[in-house]
Amino acid sequence: MKSKLWKLLAIFAVLGLVAVGCGDDDDSSSSSSEASSSEEASSSEAAEEECELGRGVSDDKILFGSSQPMTGNLAALGEQAVLAMEVTKDRINEAGGINGRMIDFIVQDDAYNPEKTVANAQYFIEQEKVFAIWASIGSAPLKAALPIHNENNTLTLFPWAQDLSFYDVDVNPLFFSVNPSAYAQTFGFGKVLVETYGLDGIQVGLMTINSVDGQQTVDGFKDSIGGSALVDEQTWERDSTTYGPQILSFIDSGVTDVYIGTGDTQFAQFLLEADQLGLDARFWGSTGTISANSIELAGDLSEGAYGVNVISSANGDKPGLNAYREAMFAAGATEAQISTASLLAYTGGLVLEEGLNRAGECLNSQTLSAAFESITDFSTGGIMRPLNFSSDNHLGNNDVIILQVQNGVWVEVENLG
Repeated sequence: MKSKLWKLLAIFAVLGLVAVGCGDDDDSSSSSSEASSSEEASSSEAAEEECELGRGVSDDKILFGSSQPMTGNLAALGEQAVLAMEVTKDRINEAGGINGRMIDFIVQDDAYNPEKTVANAQYFIEQEKVFAIWASIGSAPLKAALPIHNENNTLTLFPWAQDLSFYDVDVNPLFFSVNPSAYAQTFGFGKVLVETYGLDGIQVGLMTINSVDGQQTVDGFKDSIGGSALVDEQTWERDSTTYGPQILSFIDSGVTDVYIGTGDTQFAQFLLEADQLGLDARFWGSTGTISANSIELAGDLSEGAYGVNVISSANGDKPGLNAYREAMFAAGATEAQISTASLLAYTGGLVLEEGLNRAGECLNSQTLSAAFESITDFSTGGIMRPLNFSSDNHLGNNDVIILQVQNGVWVEVENLG
């Protein structure tokens, strides 16, 4: 009996130990699960803490700055670019923003003056705390301000500025553009000129602004296959009121072709003065000359003039161009504001929107840079050729397109005559 009793007690003891052991396992499992959840939460919180939003970025807003020539000879270009930026802002914000953030921008006038552009950069960064500098105009002004942008980890996005040094990714890692250099444009112009007319009898005059852009415009042509045809180089100042002396020099040089690197208002004035003084030549305008404004101001004298552009005609019949015009007119644009300046700013806005979407919620200079570098074969609906960026190429567009005024409209042409 005692033996049986001891056996039963032994069994109960073993079962009790097993029960206690099982209970310990349950508690351990529960504790392990809780610890795991705690670790995951801590990891998630750490990840959130690691994401430092860029200056000018909040939960509901992204603020940009833009230095523009809102007064002076190039004021029309500044006004055109700013209107296209407004169109971009409205498109993005009316669609709910990007990751819940609305975009906004501040414009400061620089009158195409480098000293004012530097002051604007300091104002944008130090006082307004902007995220990036967007769509500014002019190489000389931007070249003066770019070191300030770089020193303050500030992106420089899609300006109309073409100094060759801008495209050095090692020097300017936060600079992104869809606008090839002035050098590339006249290099392409020289190629087109020779392929169309040959070198026999061709004599070229270049009229360029007295700036870095102007010198690189000259260098690009000299390095092209048409370089040997250059017979006259003239410069103009940003406050010039007449181009008579330059035109008389071209007449004396016997030029057959003149490349005019100016804005659209100045291009029209050049054509008018060339007619008055008797300069008989083919006229080739740079990107800044290509707008309805130049045609309106020069009238019939603009007919047949060429434009060396990095972008298709703003009046072309392509999906991207149609959307651009529709948005611009809806925003109150005049025909004169349908131009290269506004189209470049609008196209840069398309790439900006794509980059912001790719960057995600953690938005700062580094994440947006990486997002831009991931963009390949980006379609602008025919405004430009497909755009491609990479870690060692922050210039998405490398093409030159030739336009001509035909029946009062700039059109893209392939076969010149």
